[in-house]
Amino acid sequence: MKDTVTKLQASSKSDVDKCIRLREELKQLRDAIKDISDKGKLELSFIAIRKCKDKIQ
Repeated sequence: MKDTVTKLQASSKSDVDKCIRLREELKQLRDAIKDISDKGKLELSFIAIRKCKDKIQ
């Protein structure tokens, strides 16, 4: 029983760490998209949006 709880805790921590990392990456992409769209570079904005969608999936 104790082993099962330990494994679940480790798995949960790993999932949380991945979510935190992905959240930070998405924030960086969001900021990049904002900067790109502010400069009127729509092609780069499209590429950045695609990368965001790939990260989410």
